[in-house]
Amino acid sequence: MKLTAKQIFTQLMDKAINKPTGIEKLISIIEKSNDNDERIEALNTFKILHFKDKRLFDLLENLLISDYSEKIRKISAEIIRDDFIDNSYIPLEWALNHESSPQCLKVIYDTLILALKILENQENAFSKEILITLINKIEKKDFLIDLMVLKKEKGLATLTNKTLIEILINYYTIIYFEKIYWRIRYDIENFQITQLNFIFKGLIKLPLEIQNLNSLKSLIFRYNQISSIPEWIGNLNSLEVLNFNVNEIDKLPVSIGNLHSLKELYLWKNNLEELPNSIGSLKSLQILNLRLNFLSTLPSTIKYLKCLRNLNLHDNRLIFLPDSIGSLINLRKINLSWNKLQSIPSSIGRLKSLKILDLGRNELIRLPNSIGNLQSLENLNLSENKLTSLPHNIDNLKNLKQLNLYRNRLTELPEKIEFLTNLEELYIGENYIDNYSKQLKVLESMGVKIFF
Repeated sequence: MKLTAKQIFTQLMDKAINKPTGIEKLISIIEKSNDNDERIEALNTFKILHFKDKRLFDLLENLLISDYSEKIRKISAEIIRDDFIDNSYIPLEWALNHESSPQCLKVIYDTLILALKILENQENAFSKEILITLINKIEKKDFLIDLMVLKKEKGLATLTNKTLIEILINYYTIIYFEKIYWRIRYDIENFQITQLNFIFKGLIKLPLEIQNLNSLKSLIFRYNQISSIPEWIGNLNSLEVLNFNVNEIDKLPVSIGNLHSLKELYLWKNNLEELPNSIGSLKSLQILNLRLNFLSTLPSTIKYLKCLRNLNLHDNRLIFLPDSIGSLINLRKINLSWNKLQSIPSSIGRLKSLKILDLGRNELIRLPNSIGNLQSLENLNLSENKLTSLPHNIDNLKNLKQLNLYRNRLTELPEKIEFLTNLEELYIGENYIDNYSKQLKVLESMGVKIFF
């Protein structure tokens, strides 16, 4: 009578048959049965029993690389991972290069990375031989040129296991990503993936495999549907550029503050309502784009972003700015337009490097006199507010080239506005200013283009 995998398992547990006999019977089902469910049941029995037998490994290797059933290939990879990982390198490498099923590829990739990491601390001739054998199978041109140079100059045997493993991890990760994500963009430098671009990939979460890339400098997820950023993002301490423009992120992880090398952070058009205090730990940050979110306040820790040069907060819900904004002494451009600001802190006058200040479409009634201290300012947009007057010392803005006062409640211009000797454009439409005033004629004679 033909036994089922379940019956064979029962006999093994009851010791009615010995281990070699049980293995032989289960293998027979897998090899000879035409019923896929029977074959899967037999494989799942091996998953439970954890038999480490060469006959079984040979079978699993064959199933992994050639079986027609996606599910059987996947289960075979799982058993190899659990029970035969020390012998898995060659079949897994072959399978990664030839497999097409995303589910199978995931198990194969994860197992291969795990197997490599096991070798990391095994500095012996056997482990090095395995790693060199795998590296000699590299075929991608992005790696081959540097590999040829490396072999010629140093030789693979002179490298540590850790270095060899890093090469392989980056190589296998690119193979995996190219199979899973259509036309992924990337850059390779010295065997390391330095840039990944997942634009328009329909992602709802970050690929976990990114965690394995220690040299990643630029990570781009523009135009996806990602709703959260995992805490492990903070482990990518080589990151310099992080771009999540046009996603659905409603919260940043606290660990984002660990990205001390980060220079550019783009979060345009998401669902952020607040920023973590840890954002102040981004000591290298130069560009921060938060436009089109739902921020009503900024954390006071923003004062620690001493390297920040460009801050974009256009179209949020900001009601006020913290006094600490004045600590951003290297800021050259700040966009605060389309918010609900009723006032600006006097500390803004400390931004001596500021060239562009956009305060358009807010609820401003007045400006602090300290705005006259912004002597590097070239472009000042105050359009669509509720201003009835401008600071008397606005004539101190000697480098100002563009001044936009469109749609306010101004009845006159500052008395000394003609002292703005570098002014090129002045927008005064939809105010209560006399369009034929002497001041305007003087400005026109200076070559200023006036837009009513």
